[in-house]
Amino acid sequence: MSEQKIKIDVLTLDSVQCAACGYMMESIAAMPPDVQEMIEYKEWSIKNQSGIQKFLELNGRVLPTICIEGDLVFESVIPQYEELIDELAKRAPTPEMRERILSLRDKGFDFDRIKENLEKAGAGLHTRRDSAVE
Repeated sequence: MSEQKIKIDVLTLDSVQCAACGYMMESIAAMPPDVQEMIEYKEWSIKNQSGIQKFLELNGRVLPTICIEGDLVFESVIPQYEELIDELAKRAPTPEMRERILSLRDKGFDFDRIKENLEKAGAGLHTRRDSAVE
């Protein structure tokens, strides 16, 4: 059985055309590989129906917003690395994962794989009204 992952939803206008939205996505995508193994994240653009539905489901108020495990955590505030780590640790499904995340608090962002990680998260995709979401 695979390890549980922390679910992150990033509510955006469009990470390609909105700079703040892009920075929000990059803050998640730049987490180091050890953190990437413990998280699952996706961009939800309100330019399409599924993004609007997710925004309403999570009771979004502003864009962009990072939601962790369904909680609106960073609303129009681009988080620092340590802030992200602390919020992920608070929502870790197990004490072991919480400790593992906190042990990475001094590691810092890893920008070497950011493009690959953004693609994995679907950043910039499905941002048109007529785009279908998989």
